[in-house]
Order: sequence, then C-alpha cells, then structure tokens
Amino acid sequence: MNYLEHLEFHCGEFTNQFETEELLEQAVQFLQFDDSPATDAFTISTLGLHWHTLQNEDGTQTHQELLLSFKQKRAYEDVLELLWQLTTHALETHHAFELGEYFELPPNVFKRLKFSSIYVATPFYFDESFHVYEGDEQTVLPVWFIPIFPSEEAFIEAHGVERFNELLYKTDDALLDLKRKPLV
Repeated sequence: MNYLEHLEFHCGEFTNQFETEELLEQAVQFLQFDDSPATDAFTISTLGLHWHTLQNEDGTQTHQELLLSFKQKRAYEDVLELLWQLTTHALETHHAFELGEYFELPPNVFKRLKFSSIYVATPFYFDESFHVYEGDEQTVLPVWFIPIFPSEEAFIEAHGVERFNELLYKTDDALLDLKRKPLV
C-alpha cells in the first residue's frame, strides 16, 4: 500500500485535486476528501510532501503530510491558502511540524472568524491506524491542523499541551466546525 492508498483507505477516494505550479515543481499537490472524518466534513491533505525529508527540533528526520478538516464548504479558499503557506514553509525551511506547537494565522486566512492560530495535532478524529503510515521506503506522519482561539492559546501557555490535548480529545466533531465556540 502506498501513501495515497493509505489516505484513501482512511478518508475515502479523493474527489478533487488542487495544484499550484510552484508546488508541482516540488511534486506536491492537495487532495480533497468528502465525508472525512465525519459524514458532513471535508478534509484537504497534501500529497507528495512525504518525499521531502524534514527535520525535528531534536535533529531527527521525519516525513510528514499535512491535513485540515472542516465542515464549511465556503472555507475552501482559506483552507487551501493556509495549507499552501504551511507546505511552502516546510519546503523552504525543511523543519517538521511538532505536535503541540501552534502558529499565528496569516492575516488573509479565516478573516471572518475569530481564530488566531493553527494548532498541530495527530489526526485523532480518524482511526488510530491512520496516525502513522509504515511504507517500504519511509514512515509518514499525517499532521492535522486545528484552528484555535486566543483563549485556547492562553490555556496552552498556562496549563500546557497535555491539558489542552485532553480538552481536544473530549470533543466529538466540534473541531470540524469553523464556527465553533472556544473550548475555554
């Protein structure tokens, strides 16, 4: 099973692909999956980023693919812009995304919403077998991005990533709704 087959096994067949010339030069594109991880949600994932070796803070190397899931179909442009910026950042810096870190949202993404940052997590709404792909040539970690509010950032700073993850894991599919209320 290759990584695309792994994605489709867990997310269903891809229904759309998005390509930009700049990323295609790096053999990276975006794929859309419908009804994943919930029946009324969409997931957009990179495909091809895993062929680029990224470095963790501790100096080890990893291979990642990026994804974001959401319910609001009209958020496509923002999601694609955000994933494009995150993917471009990874390709330019060769730095891996670390679980539990968060990044300030670009000013042109999710303007109408009150999110301030994007949080890096394992794709815990998906089946656990999706969390790591063990291929013949490499191991790939899908990295799931969750938009968060300033109050949630403050909670992470005050109480740590573990406590914040506990809050996240207690949600059913609330994190897929871009109109959600803050958890704290």
